[in-house]
Parts: sequence; structure tokens; C-alpha cells
Amino acid sequence: MISVLAFIFVISLLIVVHELGHFLLARLFGVRVLSFAIGYGPKIFSTSLGVTEFSIRILPLGGYVKMAGMEGNLLEGYQEVAVPREERFDQKPLWQRSLIVVAGPAMNFLLTIALVSLVFGIAGAPTGNLMVSEVLPDGPAERAGVQKGDVLIALNGKPITDSEEVVKTISQSSGQELVLTVKRKDQTLEIRVIPEWNEEEKRALIKVIFGRESQRLNFFSALWRGTQTAGLWFALSFLGLLYTILGKIPFEAAGPLGIAQMAGQAASFGFLNLLMFAAIISIFLSIFNLLPIPVLDGGHLFLFLYEKIRKKPLEAEKIGFIYLIGIIFIFLLAIFVTYQDVMRIVIQE
Repeated sequence: MISVLAFIFVISLLIVVHELGHFLLARLFGVRVLSFAIGYGPKIFSTSLGVTEFSIRILPLGGYVKMAGMEGNLLEGYQEVAVPREERFDQKPLWQRSLIVVAGPAMNFLLTIALVSLVFGIAGAPTGNLMVSEVLPDGPAERAGVQKGDVLIALNGKPITDSEEVVKTISQSSGQELVLTVKRKDQTLEIRVIPEWNEEEKRALIKVIFGRESQRLNFFSALWRGTQTAGLWFALSFLGLLYTILGKIPFEAAGPLGIAQMAGQAASFGFLNLLMFAAIISIFLSIFNLLPIPVLDGGHLFLFLYEKIRKKPLEAEKIGFIYLIGIIFIFLLAIFVTYQDVMRIVIQE
């Protein structure tokens, strides 16, 4: 149940923000929005505000903003609502149409910044320093006086630069005294501890759980760190996608089942963890929507580029056929990622 609720929360948040970007830019440029839908399929709830119908539909796997001048397609037919020429999407300048399309992915990027900044502002941002998250009872660390919250500065006089090196040193130092230099509030302490061999783990332990130190930030610092983090995630995600396309790394993607499972796991660690998970998915969504695949925002931009080069738009019937190909591709992709989700869950069990 937690996984389902967490999935609905995350997906609904991302869809609403994405479609809100399209809606706000469309209204800014005077385009009439006929429908703002969250989900697909039969309506659960609908209401009209002005000329726009707002609806929530039974399948929370996406959403759409239907604008005058782009409602006709091969699947639903080409009957369009009669509206004044100046309120039609297809009659707007190319730069305005492009901004309306880009607004969806842009809003997902801004959502990531907002969510990460919010988490950093409440829980703090990681500093990179190794911190003792928990001291296990009856262990060498507890007997030596190590306390929860101690920040590890140096090991045997050597400054800490790599957490893996710390774990490796402890693991290989059974019966040997180690000097931990830690920061505790405003004090710097040297604590001597002797790791003990653990037969079950097959390595020496001091029985602590390490984490990362977090630093509380003010509003502007949290916003700056959130922007930096979102930018880094975007760049890394883009490079990962590029390497996947080039065949340098295997293709792996999570579908609805995988996202629901991960959302449930994130929620089990607290609401802030769920927000951070939503921020990561929002970045992926912004990049995915910019791919030049028909029916996605990137597909619209690709057709706009073709229109710019050709000096006139592609015929509606041809656009409809291209979109049909895009729908088939997305459908096949959904089947593939769902298969991956199922296999991943089966293997874990």
C-alpha cells in the first residue's frame, strides 16, 4: 500500500508540474487550452474553469494539455474546435510554440531544484565528511568512547579523503590500534580503538555505521546547492543516456512497477527521502521528454525544426502518421521496461 501511495504521489506531482508548464505558457501566449488532464482513460473527476476542462483520469501514467489547433490526430480524427485564429496553437509564431513545448521539461527541471533545495533547507546538505551515524553496543568503538555524530577527520594522522579506504584500513587492522581523529561539536579529539575480528563478516570491525555529515543551509544557500545538484544530475543523466545510445553501457530503465517499488522504499525512510526520489525522477522525465520521439515534447521540437527548414509545416495527415509511429514505439518501450521490472522483482525475491 505504501508503494502504491508513494507512486501515485510522485507521478501525480511530476505530471501536474509538467503539464502546468505547457498550460501557463500557452495561456501567456493567448492559446486556448481545451483540456488539462492528469492520467488517461475514463474520467474520475472533471470540472470546467472558463474554456478549459480539468480532469483526473483512471490511469495515473501520464497527462496532457489539449490546445486549440493541435487537437486533431490520426487516432481521434481531425475534427477541431472552432476558435478564433489568434487563439490557435498552430497559428502562433514558431518561437512561441517551441517555448510552450519546452515549458514542460523546463518545469520538471525547476521542480527538481525546488525539491532538492527544500530537502537541503530542512535536513541539510551533505558535506562529504564521514560521520558516525550509529555506534553498535558492546563493540570496540563504544568502549573507546566513539559517539554518534562524531565526524571523522583523520585516521592514523592521515586526513580522510576516501571512505572506502577507511573501511579497508579498519577491515585489515584486526588487533592493531588505530587513532581516529574526530570532530565533536567544537572539539577535536583523538580516540584510540582496536578493531576486532568478526568471523561472520570475515573482517575486522569497530562496530560503527558510517554516514555523511549534513550541514544546515539558509534559504539562498539551499537554493544554490539545489540548483548545482540539479544541474549535475541533468548532465550525468544526459551522459548516461548518450552512452546507452552509443552502446557503451547496457540499457536499463524502470517502468511503473520499478518506480513504484523504489518510491515505496524511499518513503519507508521518510517523506524527505521520497521528495529526493521524486526530484531524481523529475530530472529523468525532463530529459526523456526532450528525446526526438513523436508524441514527446522533443518530437514536437523536431517537427518545428523541420518546419523552419522547409518554410512550411508538415501536413496534418503526415504528422498524425508520425505520431502513430511514436505511440507504437512508446507502447513497445513500456512493455520492455515492465518486463525488466518484473524480472528484477522476481530475481530479488
